[in-house]
Amino acid sequence: MASEKLTLLMAAPAAVVDPGDAETAAKLFKALSDPVRIRLLSLVRHSPGGEACFCDLAEEFDMPQPSLSHHLRVLVSAGILVRERRGTWSWYTVVPEPLEILGTLLRAGGPLADRPARLTDAGC
Repeated sequence: MASEKLTLLMAAPAAVVDPGDAETAAKLFKALSDPVRIRLLSLVRHSPGGEACFCDLAEEFDMPQPSLSHHLRVLVSAGILVRERRGTWSWYTVVPEPLEILGTLLRAGGPLADRPARLTDAGC
């Protein structure tokens, strides 16, 4: 029986994520890698006026205030949310650009989209 070699063709250079964009995307994915943070982002994004007070967010979670503050701090540090102090409360707003970066990577036809690689019978 003859042995057949199959290799995957590399993606076109324009479709490959450059190192800087990969670093940015990894930080964003890491910040969003927790279900609480995904939910927080969703709650803030769909709040009236596009902003949410910590006091309103706290009502949605059964966790201590320091834990919720930690999750919000991770999202703020990643640039996904911005925080504004008003009196004794913090208000959070979504920053659209980081989510657009992830959307570009994940959209159909984007560099991380699921697309079958073409096979050749050439060896490496």
